[in-house]
Amino acid sequence: MADVVVGIDVSKNKLDVNLCGGGREKVKAFDNSSAGWRHLDSWLRDQKLRCALICLEATGRYSLGVALALHEAGYVVSIVNPAQIRDFARSKLGRNKTDDIDAALIREYGEKFSPRPWTPPTPAMRRLRELQTVRAGIVASLTEWKNRDGSGLEDQAARVLTGEMVRHLATQLEAVDKVIAETIEGDNELRAKRDLLLTINGVGDILASIVLAELPGPEILRSGSEVAAYAGLNPAQHRSGSSINRPTRISRIGDAVLRAALYMPALTAMRFNPAVKALAMRLRAQGRLAPKQIVVAAMRKLLVLCFGVLKSGMPFIAQVAMSEAPSKP
Repeated sequence: MADVVVGIDVSKNKLDVNLCGGGREKVKAFDNSSAGWRHLDSWLRDQKLRCALICLEATGRYSLGVALALHEAGYVVSIVNPAQIRDFARSKLGRNKTDDIDAALIREYGEKFSPRPWTPPTPAMRRLRELQTVRAGIVASLTEWKNRDGSGLEDQAARVLTGEMVRHLATQLEAVDKVIAETIEGDNELRAKRDLLLTINGVGDILASIVLAELPGPEILRSGSEVAAYAGLNPAQHRSGSSINRPTRISRIGDAVLRAALYMPALTAMRFNPAVKALAMRLRAQGRLAPKQIVVAAMRKLLVLCFGVLKSGMPFIAQVAMSEAPSKP
């Protein structure tokens, strides 16, 4: 049992830290960088904590570095599902949202529920996640330059240079995809999980590698609804009496890379995956949802199927998936 729980709210560039020791609450911010992690470790040691549990949310690549640094420094680290922190905040009737408040909520959650210790990913998984970070950057740049290439440039030199940049980025994308495939193929665990994902109609090598890198395992995400929330595919309603009743939209609070990667595979799954196709047909027949909302439901269903085969260790069987309770739109 930890003497002190430290809550850390992780963002891309900053770590907001909250602990309560000796009856006093202490807060401090650090850079989310290797230098910032060292300063955080030094500050924690200055607090003379005998046994500390470090609790932080699963935020993919943003939380991995600090979690590894603190684990290697000898602390017990727990990584929790952001949806659980949000539910905990609602249970406390909290309405404000700042980084300081989030860090305190994470600390209070750790004190109340004592989440189990986190196990660092294998070297192969760490490599895969870093390669996926590189890939995401290349894809974003390639999209930008393709848009620029198609924006009606009149100058010949500008068109030539833009075309060369598009070809260069496309070559880089092929190269990183090759290294990603080699990384998965060279690791027994990753290869086995990839093969399970590929049994799902609509899931190809690219989506499988992104799911492996981006989606936390069942030690953090426990159910299909938590998986959907992690990717920001959970419904977010806005209602207030009779004056406000906006259409239901997805929350978009979650892993944007994972969410974007699901779009095209979901369209394929709506045609060729019996479970996803049946869901789409049922929602169309009900006539309540717009076509885009049905695609989102298909994305959510496909992601839950991915989680299911990874959690069970069993390949996808359409009859089994269709016999389960239908997904909510």
